[in-house]
Amino acid sequence: MKFIDETNVIVIAGKGGDGIISFRREANVDKGGPDGGDGGDGGDVYFVGDPGQNTLLPFYYQNKLVAESGENGRPKNQYGADGQDLIVKVPLGTMVYNGDDLIADVVSQEKYLIAKGGHGGKGNPRFKSSTNTAPRICENGTPGQKFELHLVLKVLADVGFVGKPSAGNSTILGEISNAKPKIADYDFTTLVPQLGLVKYFDNSYVVADLPGLIENAHLGKGLGIQFLKHIERCKIIAHVIDFGSEEKNPIDDYEIINNELKSYNLLLEKLPQVVIANKKDLPAFSLNLSKFKEKYPNINVFEYSALMAENLDELKGYLFETLQSAKDSIAVQQIHESQNIVKITLNKKPIQIKKIDNETYELFGDDIDNIYNKIPVISLDNLWRFNAKLKALGVFELIKQNNIKDGSTIKIHDYEFIWNAEEF
Repeated sequence: MKFIDETNVIVIAGKGGDGIISFRREANVDKGGPDGGDGGDGGDVYFVGDPGQNTLLPFYYQNKLVAESGENGRPKNQYGADGQDLIVKVPLGTMVYNGDDLIADVVSQEKYLIAKGGHGGKGNPRFKSSTNTAPRICENGTPGQKFELHLVLKVLADVGFVGKPSAGNSTILGEISNAKPKIADYDFTTLVPQLGLVKYFDNSYVVADLPGLIENAHLGKGLGIQFLKHIERCKIIAHVIDFGSEEKNPIDDYEIINNELKSYNLLLEKLPQVVIANKKDLPAFSLNLSKFKEKYPNINVFEYSALMAENLDELKGYLFETLQSAKDSIAVQQIHESQNIVKITLNKKPIQIKKIDNETYELFGDDIDNIYNKIPVISLDNLWRFNAKLKALGVFELIKQNNIKDGSTIKIHDYEFIWNAEEF
């Protein structure tokens, strides 16, 4: 399956159902009164983390996510049914952006509210009073929230394997976990992040093998910066380094990879790190190991041979113990704190008047849109209520301040009325 870690989607929550105007009409029932039902609420859109997914590919092809709308009300006080919520499964580690704002960071299998459905409109019994026993008033349901979102996947793993191409990352991942990565004797066999679940007695943890890094990867060289971001989620970094090949220099490889981590994100180099010295079965291993320890005496080095796989359980335990001790790492806490969810505050569009021609003007604004969407002009009572809402907003006063002449046409979407200052 193709690996996609960034894509755009359109999310639309369900519209609320419309309330209706209805009166009870039955034989032998005098003055039945209003019986129009309310509309149902629109469905919400939720994202749920799915550990079985590791790509955003489904959203690359199906990028419009729409929840069900609520049903309209019916006569005999029958309320419309609520629209079903849309539950969307996304890979764990999916970050949801609205513009530059992070609105959700899907790091668990709980439900994350992404878009709220609209409220159902009221039927005419809701407007019955002692002075208006037969109201011809109803409300439409409000639209659900609509967002154009940017999804970014950063794989969620406890241990991140990093190393230069052909260091043995994929082989070791396949030996200690349930992953089945592609393994071959050439560079860049790993083209996308690979995840594996490691079982260690009654415990388990997730290991991610990131595609081989080369010098200047943070500038886009090799497989580039697009995969460096996946390391940000890891709690510890495990350098897999070839210590056995005579043509390789483990010290240079370690320093190059660390420089890439530092260049991409200053916090990454502060994460707890271990070194897995691979290819213990080759003759040059001992000499390279002694040189490395001489220069870096405080770095934890685990000696291993992916070919022999003799101390497999020791390697699993070594990574697990390092992971346990890293839970209180300041660097880990700082990275996670930097990814806190930001709440979005949407600014309302103010009421504006646009001149179309000498005799026609159009009104804009979020508050005006809300009134237009909510109050259908289908009865005289609704028209009065519509005008009362506009007046309360100060719309008529604004028209007067703009010196609009009597007889001019005022448009609000597809609704039009003729302006007369004395009548309004």
